[in-house]
Amino acid sequence: MESCQAVEADIDKLIAKYNKYGPKWQFQLHRFISTLERYKREIESQSSEIDKCGLSSTILQMKLAIKDISNEHRRWHSDVSRVGKTIDKNFISDYTEASNKKAFKTDHEKEILNKIICMHLYRDSKWEVAEEFLKEAGITVDDKQKQRYLNLNHIVDSLRQKDPMPAFEWVFQNRVQLDAKKSDLEFKLHQIVFLDILNRGDQYEAVVYARTNFSRFIDKQKEIQSTMGMLLYPPNVAQMRTEVIDLFIKDSCLSDDDMLSVCVNVGCSALPALLDIKQAICRDVGGVWNENDELPIKIDTGFAYHSVFACPILRTRSGTSNPPMMLVCGHVISKDALNKLERSGRLKCPYCPKEQLPSEARTINF
Repeated sequence: MESCQAVEADIDKLIAKYNKYGPKWQFQLHRFISTLERYKREIESQSSEIDKCGLSSTILQMKLAIKDISNEHRRWHSDVSRVGKTIDKNFISDYTEASNKKAFKTDHEKEILNKIICMHLYRDSKWEVAEEFLKEAGITVDDKQKQRYLNLNHIVDSLRQKDPMPAFEWVFQNRVQLDAKKSDLEFKLHQIVFLDILNRGDQYEAVVYARTNFSRFIDKQKEIQSTMGMLLYPPNVAQMRTEVIDLFIKDSCLSDDDMLSVCVNVGCSALPALLDIKQAICRDVGGVWNENDELPIKIDTGFAYHSVFACPILRTRSGTSNPPMMLVCGHVISKDALNKLERSGRLKCPYCPKEQLPSEARTINF
């Protein structure tokens, strides 16, 4: 964010300077061009004597103005170059140093990545691209999941085309879940239908529709009053329709299961801090970065993801050789701590009186 702000500041300075000088020079140039065209017409017509003194004065003024414009343009060019230097300074083009080269090496990992990409394409209604990607990648995906994305995207397309009936059918089928999360989707759909009727010029039909369908929303009296006020002050229906579509995408979880977007957003948020940390570690510690698959460093990305487990007993980070182990009581410790706490083939939980066999502990995978 700081990098973007630095570049934006330089661009704003450049635009401000142009807005200050650009119109001024354009006006002067147009004025000089008009004066020269007038002199040209007088010379061609030979109807009157040419004002040589005025012509010489105009040419002298033009030369001075062009010199000023040329100098100012040179300064603008310097400012434009400074923007490029700011971009090069604040944005690193080579991000390979912060990547894990061991990721996606096995066929199984590549297959998972391809499926995530394919489901992202299905989610965005890129059906032909997704089908071709499936064929070229040689993978298969669950038909039920494909059909789910097809149905949800059909509803979104219908809403954009002012057809709310598929959305109402989906709301009816999922009313229990929507009521549990106190969703406003059904009310918003009725509100859009009310406004569409109102835009057709039939206020009486709109009022009848409101009385018929708004009566079940007894907890939305203020919203209903605001909606009825739209009879006098019609709102921006296109914007409200977009908000309803966004609400449907949210309530249908169409926006929550796009793992590719989530990974990209998390990576972009963490990348600047990760590059700074990498530079500091390699300078002060040496080869720690290359020797570990994970680093015990928390980076705030705005997402609630944390895949590193630190043992509460030994205060060490878990890893492949020392995974987290869940005891029968539900408490989690590292494998090394489990081995140290074992006494005569038995293990007592360090947090509660529960005893168990070490073999009863289960490995946890994040």
